[in-house]
Amino acid sequence: MRSTPIGLLTGLCLSICVLVFYPQDQHKAEHIKVANPVVEQVQHPDLTNTIVSTTHQQPELEQVPAESAEALFKQAMQIRQCRNVPRTDKAFNQWLDEALSRDEVHTIVETMKARYQRCLGDTNRDENYVEKLMQAAQMGSDEAADTLWRLAPTEVHQALKFSTLTRDEQVARMKAFTAQKYLVTEQVALLGGEKATLQLIRGYQYLDPDTGGQNYIQALAYSHYFLQTRQDSEVYSRVEWTRRYLEQRMTLDEITQAQQLANKLQHRE
Repeated sequence: MRSTPIGLLTGLCLSICVLVFYPQDQHKAEHIKVANPVVEQVQHPDLTNTIVSTTHQQPELEQVPAESAEALFKQAMQIRQCRNVPRTDKAFNQWLDEALSRDEVHTIVETMKARYQRCLGDTNRDENYVEKLMQAAQMGSDEAADTLWRLAPTEVHQALKFSTLTRDEQVARMKAFTAQKYLVTEQVALLGGEKATLQLIRGYQYLDPDTGGQNYIQALAYSHYFLQTRQDSEVYSRVEWTRRYLEQRMTLDEITQAQQLANKLQHRE
Protein backbone atom coordinates (compact mmCIF):
# COMPACT_ATOMS: atom_id res chain seq x y z
CA MET A 1 0.00 0.00 0.00
CA ARG A 2 2.93 2.36 0.72
CA SER A 3 4.30 1.87 -2.75
CA THR A 4 1.23 3.45 -4.25
CA PRO A 5 1.63 6.85 -2.61
CA ILE A 6 5.32 6.80 -3.45
CA GLY A 7 4.44 6.11 -7.06
CA LEU A 8 1.91 8.86 -7.04
CA LEU A 9 4.41 11.25 -5.53
CA THR A 10 7.00 10.25 -8.09
CA GLY A 11 4.59 10.82 -10.94
CA LEU A 12 3.55 14.14 -9.53
CA CYS A 13 7.19 15.25 -9.30
CA LEU A 14 7.83 14.25 -12.87
CA SER A 15 4.79 16.23 -14.04
CA ILE A 16 5.94 19.30 -12.13
CA CYS A 17 9.42 19.01 -13.62
CA VAL A 18 8.00 18.77 -17.11
CA LEU A 19 5.82 21.85 -16.56
CA VAL A 20 8.63 23.85 -15.00
CA PHE A 21 11.58 22.97 -17.20
CA TYR A 22 9.98 22.40 -20.58
CA PRO A 23 8.85 26.01 -21.02
CA GLN A 24 12.37 27.15 -20.21
CA ASP A 25 13.79 24.94 -22.93
CA GLN A 26 11.12 26.15 -25.28
CA HIS A 27 11.98 29.75 -24.40
CA LYS A 28 15.61 29.08 -25.19
CA ALA A 29 14.63 27.60 -28.52
CA GLU A 30 12.60 30.70 -29.28
CA HIS A 31 15.61 32.85 -28.52
CA ILE A 32 17.70 30.81 -30.89
CA LYS A 33 15.15 31.26 -33.65
CA VAL A 34 15.03 34.99 -33.06
CA ALA A 35 18.83 35.23 -33.13
CA ASN A 36 19.04 34.27 -36.79
CA PRO A 37 16.98 37.22 -38.07
CA VAL A 38 19.10 39.54 -35.92
CA VAL A 39 22.23 38.32 -37.67
CA GLU A 40 20.53 38.82 -40.98
CA GLN A 41 19.51 42.33 -39.96
CA VAL A 42 23.09 43.14 -39.15
CA GLN A 43 23.81 42.64 -42.82
CA HIS A 44 21.10 45.07 -43.90
CA PRO A 45 22.94 48.19 -42.76
CA ASP A 46 25.90 47.04 -44.84
CA LEU A 47 23.67 46.64 -47.84
CA THR A 48 22.08 49.99 -47.12
CA ASN A 49 25.46 51.62 -46.79
CA THR A 50 26.51 50.06 -50.04
CA ILE A 51 23.46 51.43 -51.78
CA VAL A 52 23.91 54.84 -50.21
CA SER A 53 27.59 55.03 -51.08
CA THR A 54 26.82 53.98 -54.61
CA THR A 55 24.14 56.63 -54.79
CA HIS A 56 26.51 59.27 -53.45
CA GLN A 57 29.30 58.27 -55.79
CA GLN A 58 28.52 61.06 -58.21
CA PRO A 59 32.05 62.00 -59.30
CA GLU A 60 31.30 60.55 -62.73
CA LEU A 61 28.50 63.07 -63.12
CA GLU A 62 30.60 65.82 -61.61
CA GLN A 63 33.50 64.97 -63.91
CA VAL A 64 31.42 65.41 -67.05
CA PRO A 65 32.41 69.11 -67.33
CA ALA A 66 36.08 68.12 -66.94
CA GLU A 67 35.71 65.55 -69.73
CA SER A 68 33.91 68.11 -71.87
CA ALA A 69 36.70 70.58 -71.18
CA GLU A 70 39.24 67.99 -72.27
CA ALA A 71 37.28 67.27 -75.45
CA LEU A 72 37.01 70.99 -76.17
CA PHE A 73 40.74 71.41 -75.60
CA LYS A 74 41.52 68.58 -78.03
CA GLN A 75 39.26 70.14 -80.64
CA ALA A 76 41.01 73.48 -80.23
CA MET A 77 44.45 71.90 -80.58
CA GLN A 78 43.38 69.97 -83.67
CA ILE A 79 42.14 73.17 -85.30
CA ARG A 80 45.31 74.98 -84.30
CA GLN A 81 47.55 72.30 -85.77
CA CYS A 82 45.58 72.29 -89.03
CA ARG A 83 45.20 76.02 -89.49
CA ASN A 84 48.22 76.45 -91.79
CA VAL A 85 48.12 73.03 -93.43
CA PRO A 86 47.29 72.79 -97.16
CA ARG A 87 43.72 71.69 -97.78
CA THR A 88 44.07 69.93 -101.14
CA ASP A 89 46.58 67.64 -102.84
CA LYS A 90 47.37 70.39 -105.31
CA ALA A 91 48.14 72.89 -102.54
CA PHE A 92 50.19 70.33 -100.63
CA ASN A 93 52.26 69.35 -103.69
CA GLN A 94 52.94 73.02 -104.36
CA TRP A 95 54.11 73.49 -100.76
CA LEU A 96 56.28 70.38 -101.05
CA ASP A 97 57.92 71.56 -104.27
CA GLU A 98 58.72 74.92 -102.73
CA ALA A 99 60.08 73.28 -99.58
CA LEU A 100 62.34 70.96 -101.55
CA SER A 101 63.55 73.80 -103.76
CA ARG A 102 64.79 75.70 -100.72
CA ASP A 103 66.27 72.58 -99.12
CA GLU A 104 63.82 72.63 -96.22
CA VAL A 105 64.82 70.61 -93.16
CA HIS A 106 63.79 66.98 -93.53
CA THR A 107 61.95 66.86 -90.19
CA ILE A 108 59.82 69.87 -91.18
CA VAL A 109 58.84 68.21 -94.44
CA GLU A 110 57.95 64.94 -92.71
CA THR A 111 55.99 66.79 -90.05
CA MET A 112 53.97 68.63 -92.67
CA LYS A 113 53.25 65.35 -94.48
CA ALA A 114 51.92 63.83 -91.27
CA ARG A 115 49.84 66.92 -90.44
CA TYR A 116 48.41 67.03 -93.96
CA GLN A 117 47.25 63.42 -93.71
CA ARG A 118 45.83 63.99 -90.24
CA CYS A 119 43.96 67.16 -91.24
CA LEU A 120 42.41 65.81 -94.45
CA GLY A 121 38.65 66.02 -94.27
CA ASP A 122 38.72 68.18 -91.13
CA THR A 123 35.83 70.55 -91.70
CA ASN A 124 36.27 72.33 -88.37
CA ARG A 125 39.60 73.98 -89.08
CA ASP A 126 37.95 77.36 -89.70
CA GLU A 127 36.48 77.49 -86.20
CA ASN A 128 37.95 79.90 -83.65
CA TYR A 129 40.32 77.72 -81.63
CA VAL A 130 41.31 80.57 -79.31
CA GLU A 131 37.71 80.91 -78.15
CA LYS A 132 37.55 77.13 -77.69
CA LEU A 133 40.69 77.26 -75.56
CA MET A 134 39.17 80.03 -73.48
CA GLN A 135 35.97 78.03 -73.01
CA ALA A 136 37.92 74.90 -72.02
CA ALA A 137 39.90 76.93 -69.50
CA GLN A 138 36.69 78.37 -68.08
CA MET A 139 35.55 74.78 -67.58
CA GLY A 140 38.71 74.01 -65.60
CA SER A 141 41.20 72.69 -68.17
CA ASP A 142 44.74 73.31 -66.92
CA GLU A 143 46.16 72.44 -70.35
CA ALA A 144 43.90 74.97 -72.05
CA ALA A 145 44.86 77.74 -69.63
CA ASP A 146 48.53 76.93 -70.13
CA THR A 147 48.15 76.97 -73.93
CA LEU A 148 46.53 80.41 -73.85
CA TRP A 149 49.77 81.78 -72.44
CA ARG A 150 51.81 80.13 -75.19
CA LEU A 151 49.97 81.86 -78.03
CA ALA A 152 52.04 84.54 -79.72
CA PRO A 153 50.35 87.94 -80.08
CA THR A 154 50.39 87.58 -83.88
CA GLU A 155 48.61 84.23 -83.55
CA VAL A 156 45.94 85.75 -81.33
CA HIS A 157 45.49 88.62 -83.80
CA GLN A 158 45.11 86.17 -86.66
CA ALA A 159 42.73 83.80 -84.85
CA LEU A 160 40.51 86.60 -83.53
CA LYS A 161 40.65 88.44 -86.86
CA PHE A 162 41.99 91.68 -85.43
CA SER A 163 43.34 92.70 -88.84
CA THR A 164 39.90 94.00 -89.82
CA LEU A 165 39.89 96.42 -86.88
CA THR A 166 41.45 99.81 -86.42
CA ARG A 167 44.68 100.13 -84.45
CA ASP A 168 42.90 101.43 -81.36
CA GLU A 169 40.35 98.65 -81.55
CA GLN A 170 43.10 96.05 -81.85
CA VAL A 171 44.82 97.39 -78.74
CA ALA A 172 41.55 97.41 -76.81
CA ARG A 173 40.65 93.88 -77.90
CA MET A 174 44.11 92.59 -77.01
CA LYS A 175 43.90 94.16 -73.55
CA ALA A 176 40.50 92.56 -73.04
CA PHE A 177 41.86 89.19 -74.17
CA THR A 178 44.81 89.46 -71.78
CA ALA A 179 42.58 90.40 -68.85
CA GLN A 180 40.28 87.46 -69.57
CA LYS A 181 43.28 85.16 -69.88
CA TYR A 182 44.47 86.16 -66.41
CA LEU A 183 40.97 85.75 -65.01
CA VAL A 184 40.35 82.22 -66.28
CA THR A 185 43.90 81.18 -65.37
CA GLU A 186 43.32 82.31 -61.79
CA GLN A 187 40.12 80.26 -61.72
CA VAL A 188 41.96 77.17 -62.94
CA ALA A 189 44.79 77.77 -60.46
CA LEU A 190 42.33 77.83 -57.57
CA LEU A 191 40.98 74.49 -58.81
CA GLY A 192 44.47 73.03 -58.39
CA GLY A 193 45.86 73.67 -61.86
CA GLU A 194 49.64 73.47 -61.55
CA LYS A 195 50.46 74.88 -64.99
CA ALA A 196 48.00 77.72 -64.51
CA THR A 197 49.62 78.68 -61.20
CA LEU A 198 53.09 78.63 -62.75
CA GLN A 199 51.91 80.90 -65.57
CA LEU A 200 50.54 83.39 -63.04
CA ILE A 201 53.82 83.39 -61.11
CA ARG A 202 55.67 84.23 -64.31
CA GLY A 203 53.01 86.51 -65.73
CA TYR A 204 52.64 88.86 -62.78
CA GLN A 205 56.39 89.46 -62.73
CA TYR A 206 56.00 91.20 -66.09
CA LEU A 207 52.44 92.42 -66.28
CA ASP A 208 49.41 93.04 -64.12
CA PRO A 209 46.53 93.65 -66.54
CA ASP A 210 44.83 95.86 -63.96
CA THR A 211 47.74 98.29 -63.71
CA GLY A 212 49.76 97.65 -66.85
CA GLY A 213 52.91 97.22 -64.75
CA GLN A 214 54.68 94.54 -62.76
CA ASN A 215 53.11 93.05 -59.64
CA TYR A 216 55.61 91.19 -57.48
CA ILE A 217 53.07 90.92 -54.67
CA GLN A 218 50.75 88.83 -56.85
CA ALA A 219 53.67 86.79 -58.21
CA LEU A 220 54.95 86.06 -54.71
CA ALA A 221 51.43 85.29 -53.46
CA TYR A 222 50.96 82.64 -56.12
CA SER A 223 54.43 81.31 -55.35
CA HIS A 224 53.43 80.84 -51.70
CA TYR A 225 50.11 79.38 -52.79
CA PHE A 226 51.90 76.87 -55.02
CA LEU A 227 54.34 75.87 -52.26
CA GLN A 228 51.47 75.42 -49.80
CA THR A 229 49.37 73.25 -52.10
CA ARG A 230 51.80 71.44 -54.42
CA GLN A 231 54.45 69.91 -52.16
CA ASP A 232 54.62 66.84 -54.40
CA SER A 233 55.32 68.81 -57.57
CA GLU A 234 58.45 68.13 -59.59
CA VAL A 235 59.02 71.87 -59.95
CA TYR A 236 58.61 72.62 -56.23
CA SER A 237 62.28 73.54 -55.83
CA ARG A 238 62.12 75.85 -58.83
CA VAL A 239 59.17 77.73 -57.36
CA GLU A 240 60.99 77.89 -54.02
CA TRP A 241 63.92 79.54 -55.83
CA THR A 242 61.50 82.02 -57.43
CA ARG A 243 60.03 82.83 -54.02
CA ARG A 244 63.47 83.69 -52.62
CA TYR A 245 64.33 85.66 -55.74
CA LEU A 246 61.19 87.77 -55.42
CA GLU A 247 61.54 88.36 -51.68
CA GLN A 248 65.06 89.69 -52.16
CA ARG A 249 63.59 92.42 -54.33
CA MET A 250 60.63 93.33 -52.15
CA THR A 251 60.05 95.25 -48.95
CA LEU A 252 58.95 93.55 -45.75
CA ASP A 253 55.52 95.14 -46.09
CA GLU A 254 55.15 93.80 -49.65
CA ILE A 255 56.20 90.31 -48.52
CA THR A 256 53.61 90.44 -45.74
CA GLN A 257 50.91 91.49 -48.19
CA ALA A 258 51.85 88.60 -50.49
CA GLN A 259 51.67 86.09 -47.63
CA GLN A 260 48.26 87.39 -46.60
CA LEU A 261 47.02 87.15 -50.17
CA ALA A 262 48.35 83.60 -50.45
CA ASN A 263 46.37 82.61 -47.35
CA LYS A 264 43.23 84.08 -48.89
CA LEU A 265 43.86 82.18 -52.10
CA GLN A 266 44.26 78.93 -50.22
CA HIS A 267 41.00 79.40 -48.34
CA ARG A 268 39.14 80.25 -51.55
CA GLU A 269 39.77 76.76 -52.94
